[in-house]
Amino acid sequence: MSVDFMKEFTVGTKIKRSKEEKIKAEDLRLQKRDEDSKMVTGIFKNDEIKGGDLIFTHRLYKEDPYKTYHMEDGKTYTISLAVAKHINNMTKQKEHAYLVDKDGRKINGIGSHRQRYTFLSTEFM
Repeated sequence: MSVDFMKEFTVGTKIKRSKEEKIKAEDLRLQKRDEDSKMVTGIFKNDEIKGGDLIFTHRLYKEDPYKTYHMEDGKTYTISLAVAKHINNMTKQKEHAYLVDKDGRKINGIGSHRQRYTFLSTEFM
C-alpha cells in the first residue's frame, strides 16, 4: 500500500466545498434546527421504573444553550421536538442474547432493544 492511499482515508481529512455548497448546507441545517425547535405536548412514561423520574441535560445545536430537564412518570410536558426525539430514540438499552451463527454455534450478540423511556405525543390523539 502506498502512503498516498492511506492519506486519502485519514480521519482528519476535510472535503473542500464551494461557497455555494457551504451556504446551501448551512440553510438546510438552519431549517432542521427550526423544525427541531417546534414545541410538542405529550406524556412522559418511565418504562424502566413505574412512577420514577428522569433528569437529563440536552443540547442538539452548538448555538443552543444546555438545558436540564426533570420529568416525572405520567405527567404532561411541552418540550421541543428534538428533546422528544431524543427520549424516544436514544434511551434504548441493548438486550444481550445468545444468537446462532451460520454453523449452528451459539455466539453472544444483541438480541433486541428495550425502551427505557417514552414520550407519547397528545397532539395526535
